[in-house]
Amino acid sequence: MRPASCIPALLLAVLLQAAPCSVASYAASSSAASRPSTATQLLAERCDADGPLAQSVWGFCAVNLKGDTLVWLNPERRMVPASNLKLITTGAALLALGPGYRFRTTFATDGIVAGSTSAVADLSKSFPGSGSPSAAGSSAGSVSPEADLSQNLLSAGGENLPAAVLRGNLYILGGGDPMIGDIFPYLPKEDETFGRWYKILSDNKIASIEGDIVGDGSWFSAPIPHPDWGTEDLESRDGVVPCGLTWRGRMGDTIPDGPFSAALHYLQWLSAPASYTGAENRSAASDTSAVPRIGVSGIAREWTPADPSPDSLTVLGSIESLSLAELARIANCQSDNFIAETFIKTMGKTGRGDDSYKSSAEAMHRALSPLGLMSASGQMRFADGSGLSRKNYVSPAFMTAFLRAMTRSRVWQVFLDSLPYAGEKKTTLEKRLPKAPAALKRRIRMKSGSMNGVRCFSGYILPADGRKENTIVFSILTNNAVAQGSQVYQTIDAMVESLAKENE
Repeated sequence: MRPASCIPALLLAVLLQAAPCSVASYAASSSAASRPSTATQLLAERCDADGPLAQSVWGFCAVNLKGDTLVWLNPERRMVPASNLKLITTGAALLALGPGYRFRTTFATDGIVAGSTSAVADLSKSFPGSGSPSAAGSSAGSVSPEADLSQNLLSAGGENLPAAVLRGNLYILGGGDPMIGDIFPYLPKEDETFGRWYKILSDNKIASIEGDIVGDGSWFSAPIPHPDWGTEDLESRDGVVPCGLTWRGRMGDTIPDGPFSAALHYLQWLSAPASYTGAENRSAASDTSAVPRIGVSGIAREWTPADPSPDSLTVLGSIESLSLAELARIANCQSDNFIAETFIKTMGKTGRGDDSYKSSAEAMHRALSPLGLMSASGQMRFADGSGLSRKNYVSPAFMTAFLRAMTRSRVWQVFLDSLPYAGEKKTTLEKRLPKAPAALKRRIRMKSGSMNGVRCFSGYILPADGRKENTIVFSILTNNAVAQGSQVYQTIDAMVESLAKENE
């Protein structure tokens, strides 16, 4: 076997082959498919015989939309896909729920709003719109106009602040919004999230609350971690299970994720800005420590059976999340496990009335049925939505068949738009194909997936001539890799770059 240091030269030599490539017809099984003679097929065979992947379990399948097979190497071998599973989860969610689906957070009370409103300023005029949290691709620190709460409070003047009193508890009824928290830079800032929540109070002229702030996360069932997830995943918060209302806190935050932490952070933000745990993230211009926003006499807590049924409460207002199409892009560009788990649980709840993992996986199967993939169900197994479980199994042939079928679906363009391109900044592909031409990298739209010993990439290579039928669909799944990750990535990058030259 050649030493690892020789591998880059070997890959370069194969990549430089410029002979015309013939392609075989795409077939449903390896026994029916002729072995292609493309440059990328030859490169894959070299990598299988010698180099970082030689001691791995791996497969590579690539076809174009005309049905030509470009690469066919161990295509039916079932492997752990890691975060490549998010491709299937987001695609199924777009099909089952629709690109415009939104999660709703509702604010309600078991009391009444009472008090004089004659001198009340309508803050909605200086605090307009509900805004939207920053999506992937936006500037990470952007804050919507309503989030600049300090200016609105200070310009309104103390005598014009809302004058009504909420005599009762304020209930925050979670609807599964996965973008509440501060653990990642692409989540909205606290002032943005809580500014939108505060607008519900200001619209109802509420200046103080004589009661508790109650977080209700019961829209999803009790958050029980998947039994297949590793301890290291749970400790890193990659394995946080969604509930209806989840504050996605930082590792240094000792408050557990869930309804209580969401209610507690909001109470601190409302009544004690100076001691709020997120205060260090706010600029000096947005520091409102001298201006308490609202008085709350009670505590922050979670909903209990002793509280009224949510259906019996008086609704004060609600806030919608980003659209599912926008969330799918964040899930795929950032490989966000929490969003993917929210998607699969929502499919279970809305499709089967049960968001357990068993029912949710069945709902995801059902969502894929119109694509005609169930005949190949032996080539896949879904355990969760994010790919954290090592009991997810997908073959390159199944992944390719799924991606190919998505190009014929009603959500094709939205699904394609959810994928980052090679080298795209602030995504998981930022370091991929670093030396490839920019025009070539922009044609590669794919999803990465990795865990210990696992490196996977699946997606599309758009044609240089713009003709859809020349689009390449591919999946490279690698398990049990013992070589250094950098060497495995370099090898896969070379194969993907070679494949992209097949439809230049």
